[in-house]
Amino acid sequence: MTAHHRQELDQRLTRLTQECGAACSFVLDTTGQAYGTSSPLPEDWATLAQEAGLLVVAATREHPLRKGGHLHLLRSVEPPFAAAESFAGVYMVLLLFDAPFDGAAVSALVRHALPEIEALTVSLPPPDPTREAKVAGMRAG
Repeated sequence: MTAHHRQELDQRLTRLTQECGAACSFVLDTTGQAYGTSSPLPEDWATLAQEAGLLVVAATREHPLRKGGHLHLLRSVEPPFAAAESFAGVYMVLLLFDAPFDGAAVSALVRHALPEIEALTVSLPPPDPTREAKVAGMRAG
């Protein structure tokens, strides 16, 4: 059943990515470990993720997620273009974009998708660190 939930999460992230016009999306925990990804991932996904990771770290520095903080990040006008929303204390959905985007529309789509994404994510065990790569440079506290 776990593989099925991971597949469902990946499919839901792929739909969200398409709905938002994003390049890709991920569900991550506070260590940067990926629980789910949209597909296909663009060739430059690691660079996009590393740039967005710096934003996430900065946004959670004063109020780390593990200590009750919340992340709501919209970087829609200047690069790196990203949107992120935390959930369930230690997870976040992160969308990466190639160009400016409509922040209000993306926020609404993420809020709508978040209950399903959260349910699928919390049903999964932690990923096997020997099989899953961490998203480059992502440590959100």
